Amino acid sequence: MGILSVLIAIYLGLLGLDTAQIGFVLTLSLIGGVVLSLPATVVGDMIGRKRLVVGLSLVTTLAGAALSLTDSYAWLAAGSFLGGYAATGMNVGPLLQLEQTALAEVAPDSRRTSAFSYLGIVSSASVALGALAGGLPPLLTRFSGLELVDAYRVTFGAYTGLNLAATALYLFLTPAIEAKVREARRVFNPMAASSRSRIFKFSFLLGVDAFAGGMIINPLIAFWLATKFGMSEGAIAPVIAISHLLNMGSLWVAPRIAVRFGLLNTMVWTQVIANGLVVVFGLAPTAPLAIGAWLVRGLFNEMDVPTRQSYAMAVVEPGERMAMAGIANVSRAVGRAASPALTGLLWTGAALSVSPFVVATAIKFGYNAALLLGFRDIRPPEEAPPGSTGLSPSERLRDEQL
Repeated sequence: MGILSVLIAIYLGLLGLDTAQIGFVLTLSLIGGVVLSLPATVVGDMIGRKRLVVGLSLVTTLAGAALSLTDSYAWLAAGSFLGGYAATGMNVGPLLQLEQTALAEVAPDSRRTSAFSYLGIVSSASVALGALAGGLPPLLTRFSGLELVDAYRVTFGAYTGLNLAATALYLFLTPAIEAKVREARRVFNPMAASSRSRIFKFSFLLGVDAFAGGMIINPLIAFWLATKFGMSEGAIAPVIAISHLLNMGSLWVAPRIAVRFGLLNTMVWTQVIANGLVVVFGLAPTAPLAIGAWLVRGLFNEMDVPTRQSYAMAVVEPGERMAMAGIANVSRAVGRAASPALTGLLWTGAALSVSPFVVATAIKFGYNAALLLGFRDIRPPEEAPPGSTGLSPSERLRDEQL
């Protein structure tokens, strides 16, 4: 995913696609991820999680092969839809929800959040390595004499090989990842789920959070530093890189904070701190102060990721985890896709404005408040009072009807 986020748009341009065609191909990756997540939500457990992971990984492999083997616009568009050519730099397809549900199935309650923390760290490190691999095409051109387009094709061939290896490894997944409830043997209707209110409320709030988060993505941060403070690309790149390293540290710390303060409190209050620092960044009068605020934010910014994923899987029945993961991820993808355009509008004009940072922070504070107020009485099993294993389905329905 990391290597695609760096190379895909440049490569499509080398093939002769115009800007509109490149935008369409990349947009299809987001649409495909959303569309494919929906059937996985309703029939994923009936088909079987292992079968679905293997099948989807094979499809991703074939989509990657299209990059190496064809310059057909139609085939590249189809590959983007089915394989996700990283329009947003993040995985929003059904493989993500399968990872979450499978991990929640095999991890005990006491280790669930740590498992999601390690998943996040490995994913972040892999994306970073993939981004570094984005430098392969010019190296191949320089040392092997290949034309640049051919060097890209060789690089995408390696990407395809890695996906094929991942598909092979998925064949060894334990049967323990499968849903163990009777409802898994039939089509799942999210609207009939006992936790449907919880699923849709939580997913909606995550979509709001993703919308606000899309207003402060790294390219826009880099643009702000360059425009307001005149920083060069060479000076900005280390700031972004260090912030990512700090993000990985926050992923590691999150389970330890959650043990003491609870999953929901960790989600909310670490984000309150991180979002407050976004405003400090936007209002900072000097580059060192802005950079300092942004780096301190990195210490808190990702603590909500493993805690959010763990909480989402813990507060629904095992047979409803696929629906929770799928609908939440779709909501986040839709919210994130809509926000960069609004950010551009907020920055329109002769003078720069801090309004994107203020608006994003205000939305995120609203999300934090709604999450805390709406879910403060809904506890995961590991946080239930002594002698209790958590809320039963009837208790959950009662709470949601109040």
